[in-house]
Amino acid sequence: MANAVVIYWMALLCIGIAVRSEEINIMFHMHDVVVGSNRTAVPVGLGSILSPGFGAMVVIDDILTQQPSPDSLLVGRAQGMYVSDSLSLVTRPDLLLVFTAIFEWPAEYRGSTLSIQGADRIFMDKREVSVVGGTGKFRFARGFATIHTVSTSLIANAVLLFNVTVRVP
Repeated sequence: MANAVVIYWMALLCIGIAVRSEEINIMFHMHDVVVGSNRTAVPVGLGSILSPGFGAMVVIDDILTQQPSPDSLLVGRAQGMYVSDSLSLVTRPDLLLVFTAIFEWPAEYRGSTLSIQGADRIFMDKREVSVVGGTGKFRFARGFATIHTVSTSLIANAVLLFNVTVRVP
């Protein structure tokens, strides 16, 4: 009988946690500047000699803005890296994208973070990566982000639109 009572209370606790979770949606633009005077992305490894480009790594400290213009409202920064993880760079130039979004705006998210990672298949119009955690307002966050390339330059700079959906307890 005691085991049944414990299981009953554990089930109620789990249901209560699930009911109390909140879904949050945030959109921001990430400005990846590889070349130019205001670089926010720096190549730190060239990759394999045997397979050019494979393993190349870029460390980022990109600005996140509300609109596609870099002069629009600053939402925060994306600090992390991306790595070329495809042996077939010509037909499938995938990147492993790993970064922490550190929020400044809106005020209720100031200082909170989201940890984002996944395969960024850069030639797909829309792709999806995972939100694997967070801090502050986003503590224990789980979810996903869709990525859409808004613009790119021939030189390699890009503006990416992130549409992030997370659940937090």
